[in-house]
Amino acid sequence: MENQVAGRVIGIPISCPNENTSSSNPSLALTHNKVDRMKHMMNKHEKKADNIVHRIREHVRLAPRILETVKGKLSLGARILQQGGMKRIFKQLFGVREGEKLLKASQCYLSTTAGPIAGILFLSTQRVAFCSERSIKCSSPNGELIRFHYKVGLLT
Repeated sequence: MENQVAGRVIGIPISCPNENTSSSNPSLALTHNKVDRMKHMMNKHEKKADNIVHRIREHVRLAPRILETVKGKLSLGARILQQGGMKRIFKQLFGVREGEKLLKASQCYLSTTAGPIAGILFLSTQRVAFCSERSIKCSSPNGELIRFHYKVGLLT
């Protein structure tokens, strides 16, 4: 039955899933390889572009005005310089245990139920810690407003 249908169809077959194209027409197989490579590269670059766009959108969503973002980055840099560097800030905020060394510090946002909080994430040999850039207002049991930095520390 398959042979009868093939005899009645007029045209040039472009691809056939059951046929090995490399044995029947080597130049056609080369073209398919080039097309497949091009599709792979386009998909790879599309994923990278989507990732970059997602990061930019998240950054803009968290800081609606670029001036506010730049101002925050500059004030953080000034604070780091005033206090003597990231290692010193880490020591002041969390205290350092014997043998503990600061490996990396990065500016980031901590997601909370009240919304994102801008701050610094510290990664040391013994813990992961976060401290907010700005102090947070909270009312005490006797009704006074208290200001404090939001700090979180996890031992590793």
